[in-house]
Amino acid sequence: MSATPRGHLSFMTMLALVVLLLSGGCAKRVGGPEARTAQPVVTGNIIEHTVQPGEDLPAIADDYYGDPGHAADIALLNGLTEGGRLVPGTVLKLRFDSDQWGGAQRRAQALVPYNEGVEMLATERLGEAQARFEQALDIAPDLLAARYNLALVLLKRGRSDAALEHLDILVAQRPEAEDFAFARGNALFQTSNFPLAAAQFNALLAMDSGNKRAAFGYARSLQEAGDRQGAVTAWGNYLKLDSSSGWADAARRNLEALQNGD
Repeated sequence: MSATPRGHLSFMTMLALVVLLLSGGCAKRVGGPEARTAQPVVTGNIIEHTVQPGEDLPAIADDYYGDPGHAADIALLNGLTEGGRLVPGTVLKLRFDSDQWGGAQRRAQALVPYNEGVEMLATERLGEAQARFEQALDIAPDLLAARYNLALVLLKRGRSDAALEHLDILVAQRPEAEDFAFARGNALFQTSNFPLAAAQFNALLAMDSGNKRAAFGYARSLQEAGDRQGAVTAWGNYLKLDSSSGWADAARRNLEALQNGD
C-alpha cells in the first residue's frame, strides 16, 4: 500500500484510528446515586453509589469528588482494600465535608443525563447522546467522564475540531490519563495536525511503552507528516509489540511501502 500523501487522508486511515480509539476508550455507565442525609453516627453528608461493571475506586472518586485521590477515603469508609476488585452491585457510601457537598450534589445530578448518554452512544444514537453529555456538562463542568464521552461522540460525528477543544482540556487536567491522551492524538490526526498527533502519541508511549494503540498512531502520524525514516522505525517498533493481528498486517503494508519508496 502506498503512503497517503500529506494532507489527504484515506477513509480507511481515519477509520483505523477511530476504531482503535473506540475499542480502548469505551463509555461506562456510572451507578445511579441517591443523595441522603447523614446518618446520626456519621459526620457530614453521604451519597450511596452502586458499583457498575468495570469501575474502580479512582474512577468513582473522580466522578463524585473530582479527584481520583479520594479513592483511599472511599476504601477506608467502606472497609475495602484500595487496590482490590470491586464487585458490581456493591453499594458504597461516599462521605463529603460541608465544602464538598455542593459539588458532589451537582456531579450526582449530572450522572443522570450522563448515563442516558452512555446508553444512547452504545446504540449509535449520536445526536441524542451528544445532547445528554452536553446537559451533564452544563450541570457539572468538572465531570470529566461526560467531557470525554462528548469528545468521543464528536469524533464519531466527524467534528474533530470540536472534539479537540474538549480533549485539550482533559489532557491538561489529567495528563496521566491514557484514554484522554490517545483520543487527543486521534483528534489531532483527524484534523491533519500530523506532527502534533505524533508528539501526543509519543508522549503516551513515554508513559506506557507497550501501548499498541499509541504505537500504531505514532507510526501512522509520522508517515502522514512525511517523516519517512521516523515512520520506518516506528512501524518496526509497532511490529515488536504486535506481530499477528490485523493491525500488524496493516503495519507491514505501510512499512513495505515506505521501504520500497512508494
